[in-house]
Amino acid sequence: MKYIPVFVACLLASGPAAAQPEAYGGLATIEIPFANGPIRAEHVPEIRLKLKGAAPRRFGMDTGSTGIVVAAEHYVPGPGDTNDGPGRIVYNSSGRVLHGTHHTTDVEILLNDDRPAATARVQVLRVDSITCLRNARDCTPDPRPRGVAFMGIGFDRAAAQGTDSGPAASAPRNPFVNLVSLGSGASASSIRPGYIVTRTGIHLGMNTALTRNFAFVKLSAKGTVSASGLPQWNAAPLTVSVDGQTATGTSLVDTGISYMFLSPPPGTALIPGARAPAGTRIAIGLPGGRAATAFYEFTTGDRANPLHPEKVEVVRDPGVFVNTGRMFFEGFDYLYDAVGGYVGYGWNGRVSGAFGRVTPGGR
Repeated sequence: MKYIPVFVACLLASGPAAAQPEAYGGLATIEIPFANGPIRAEHVPEIRLKLKGAAPRRFGMDTGSTGIVVAAEHYVPGPGDTNDGPGRIVYNSSGRVLHGTHHTTDVEILLNDDRPAATARVQVLRVDSITCLRNARDCTPDPRPRGVAFMGIGFDRAAAQGTDSGPAASAPRNPFVNLVSLGSGASASSIRPGYIVTRTGIHLGMNTALTRNFAFVKLSAKGTVSASGLPQWNAAPLTVSVDGQTATGTSLVDTGISYMFLSPPPGTALIPGARAPAGTRIAIGLPGGRAATAFYEFTTGDRANPLHPEKVEVVRDPGVFVNTGRMFFEGFDYLYDAVGGYVGYGWNGRVSGAFGRVTPGGR
């Protein structure tokens, strides 16, 4: 008999997760394919960028962090750039801590090796050393790192990354939501700040056709704005069931890792610091209401399910939390509307409906 998670009852009883966002009619989008092919367990998706003083380069694209980190060889500050002082960024999944100097500069987002799609003006971290957190999972200290090229496009990550607090935390760091010009010559205002991530690439902005079959979830506001005037939003909600124990918490859709982090509901037998054992039944609702929601489930060890992460690492966070890892994109597309404060989930049809589904919000 197919396992039916306990919290399906909650899905049936709950009302809509959130009202739909305003229509995206009349807006433009730009589709950019990943430079290294479709998202796979084996690699982080890559987007081509060009920074001042360097040739175009592929940057790993990470929805689980915010901000560009770049080695000195791939960025030389030039006219119009500003030196914003020292800074750092922490990657909790690996335990790496990147140290350097913040600069505000223009970043070209490329369609291919030399054709610009758009230009963003953001603050980047020019890295001059790497240290490691205690008990880091995957880190080697490096006093003079080379080859660093990573781009975070997520939100609500400042506390997790150990980045600056106060006014410095409002610096615009996400290139996909801080466009200042388009390669086509059209106005940057024709693109709504936000993006859609699919298995094969990125859409800068969103329109009615692309979002018609998405389920939307309203984010709660932090009550602050970035230096570029965009509202700042809290993490997306979810409901998770582990072997029948169910609770609500927050979620992070993360292209940067191939596995899942899980801070489970109270009452499970899972042990923090260990992997969830084979046979653990995990079901996730985003956010958990029946209408306008996304849902998927898997049993650890069942490799016939394409949504199964490489592994499930059990952690002890202050609350219930799931970092999905990038295998999420085997079944789903993912949207972030930085203006309206929405995330969206679309079912891409690649995976059997026995493993997941999306109930689109009305448009």
